[in-house]
Amino acid sequence: MTAVGLDSGYVRHCKPDGKQDFEVVAGRAFRSDLGQRSIAFVRTVDDHANQRIKALLVPFATTADSMEVFTDGDNQLRQWQQSTLPGSKHILDWYHLRKRVSKLNRVVHSKETAHQLKHVDHDRLSELVEAIQWRLWHGRSCQAIRKLEIMQMVLGRPSVVDKEAVKLIRRLTKELLGYLHYNRDSLPNYGQRYRAGKRISSAFIESAVNQLIDKRMSKSQQMRWDPVSAHLLLQVRVRVVDGMLRDDFDRWYPGFPSNTATFSQIA
Repeated sequence: MTAVGLDSGYVRHCKPDGKQDFEVVAGRAFRSDLGQRSIAFVRTVDDHANQRIKALLVPFATTADSMEVFTDGDNQLRQWQQSTLPGSKHILDWYHLRKRVSKLNRVVHSKETAHQLKHVDHDRLSELVEAIQWRLWHGRSCQAIRKLEIMQMVLGRPSVVDKEAVKLIRRLTKELLGYLHYNRDSLPNYGQRYRAGKRISSAFIESAVNQLIDKRMSKSQQMRWDPVSAHLLLQVRVRVVDGMLRDDFDRWYPGFPSNTATFSQIA
């Protein structure tokens, strides 16, 4: 089974006045017997993103129905998956899903929420939110969605609707519901997959983002970039990370000297 991951990160623009950070997309295809291949591009610069994603899979000589595609549920990444690899199976990354649920859980159990709500209302919300992650882990997404819908009804009562904590919980609940509805076809039984030794997260693409984007562009160095220049550099970084740059030079310049050249020892 070929695993394909798509993720994105943001890089600081070289012209900060009126220019926002721009998005870089990174991808990686992996199969245990063939190794990995990577891609990276600046979304606003590359007009051939679909073809680039398709080319990523050429070395694997695989069909879409034998692929699992992992993303964080981003709309554009899902659209690429659906248009470029329509027969593949999309799986929503467990880490990003759990992070959203955990954020809602923390707000519900916060001291501010407990202080603003009556015990009966707070206990009801706590009971509902605690059941959501367990149900999502065990593939019971319909039940999790139902719990969130009940939470919305509880939060809409006249006695609590104007509380500041309730406004925040309602917003997080609405966002999580929309996220689950949009990715409803991508919510497997995570616990079952985990016990079977199958992937449940896009950790392998997170490392690609770190290698291709963060290490050079956005973490310790905090460099600013022009989108076109960043896109061109990323094409080189991809070949370096995949160990293919040497082959490119051999193809461009026949007889290119080997990196294994030895030097005579000085007496």
